[in-house]
Amino acid sequence: MKRSAGNSKLLRSTLAVSLPTFLSRILGYVRDLLQAFYMGTGKGMDAFTIAFLIPNLLRRLTAEGAMTAAFIPVFSQIKNRDTREKLWRFANAFFFCMTLVMAVLTLLGILLSPLLVRLLAGDYGEVPGKLELTIVLTRIMFPYIFLVSLAALIMAVLNSFHKFFVPAFTPVLFNLAIIAAAALWAGRADEPAYIFAGGVILGGVLQLAFQIPFAWRQGMRFRPLLTFTHPAVRKVGRLMIPGIFGAGIYQINVTISRMIASTLEEGSVSSLYYSSRIQELTLGLFSIALSIALLPTLSDMAARKDMPEMKRTLQFSLKMITFITFPATVGLVVLHRPIVQVLFQYGRFSSLSTDMTASCLLYFALAIPAISGVKVVAPAFFSLKDTKTPVKVAFFITFIYVASALWLMGPLRVAGIALALAISSLINFLGLYVLLERKIGTIPKRGMLFFALKAALFSAAMGMVIYIFYRQFAFDGAANLEKIGILLATILVGIAAYMGLNLIFSRREVMSLKGLFSKRDETAAGDDS
Repeated sequence: MKRSAGNSKLLRSTLAVSLPTFLSRILGYVRDLLQAFYMGTGKGMDAFTIAFLIPNLLRRLTAEGAMTAAFIPVFSQIKNRDTREKLWRFANAFFFCMTLVMAVLTLLGILLSPLLVRLLAGDYGEVPGKLELTIVLTRIMFPYIFLVSLAALIMAVLNSFHKFFVPAFTPVLFNLAIIAAAALWAGRADEPAYIFAGGVILGGVLQLAFQIPFAWRQGMRFRPLLTFTHPAVRKVGRLMIPGIFGAGIYQINVTISRMIASTLEEGSVSSLYYSSRIQELTLGLFSIALSIALLPTLSDMAARKDMPEMKRTLQFSLKMITFITFPATVGLVVLHRPIVQVLFQYGRFSSLSTDMTASCLLYFALAIPAISGVKVVAPAFFSLKDTKTPVKVAFFITFIYVASALWLMGPLRVAGIALALAISSLINFLGLYVLLERKIGTIPKRGMLFFALKAALFSAAMGMVIYIFYRQFAFDGAANLEKIGILLATILVGIAAYMGLNLIFSRREVMSLKGLFSKRDETAAGDDS
């Protein structure tokens, strides 16, 4: 009963993140569509991609990555053991320390933008004006790291109280800000990239401001307290230093991929961006939401030293990952080109842009199960305040990624970079899983492997069904609305086939999952706000 209630609570928390995340991904697609329409895969889009990559990477590493991974376990431990007065004193101290550090980092980033851009995309200098445009855009968007880091800290506080809906809703505001700016001014601008850059800053302001009243309701008063000597602040700082690399290895490899792609033909960087956005859309529907809900859940278990429950939660989470990501991967592999056509082939986004982007998406799709697995396993290390083990794996993975990317980009061009990311993600997951078992003991695998085998077989059968269905239509010669209808119909047929196979051959597991979603337990009401 306890096990079922715990899984039900985790799924409810995941759902609280998934719903706003789904809305955010839809709006994110609209944002990307506007970027594709106004900038295509040309100079402006390549420049914007690299310029936004720098503060966005720092956000993933220092804010949503290492900071969240280090802060939540420490905050949860104090919440469970000490008084509320001590809890909020720590939170205030860390907030203002973070404010000062990120302000200094932002100022340095603006001053050093020329050096950073030349380091990431030195070959841009071969195209007149491209390097200079990238530098200016980087300076415009660098304050975003300051805004979103503080927003991520408040998100971590709310998540620690199992309040997931509000923090997950803030990316909706970010995307709305960029969409509004583009709709109002991009069509009249000589260089639309400037408009999108301004929208990024406005989005960061909204993400921070929106969450403050909800943190206030929990008890955080934002009283100025700047002290780097507070024991808990120092503890988070010590955990963050190795975590910056370990928590964000995938994002570091994405950054390296853009650097390598900038040495290829024009449009390579943009193609990686657009294809990764489709991959992130798929990940965001469940995997990212689950990882956000998992960290505070596992942190509470670690604080109670409840290792058996942690193992059961990890086992359950990995089964859910295979159930969701295997069919998603097969669907993207079969439909990679029509998906890109329907989503982006408008305005300046040409058929050549589609070819390049679709080739990247094909290999990015293969990485989805492994990336999702990492998002389940990595929070277990962070909940145990172990940020060093992921770092050791990360160094090894980065070496493998760079070597395979440089090798594969020869025959496959930009698609080889995407394939290298898929390979390194799989090795990353396997390495972390083995090391986690050494740390907490064996996680029962027989049930997971049998579940994964069935999911793989049903996904393969689904893939054959949607391939046969899709081939019945003259997709390339159809009008845009017809293409959308064909793609949607194909996806619905695939979902029906996959769920039908599960209902026929795995009815007990599907009914068990349905029961978890519908089960009411005493803690469900406090899972979101």
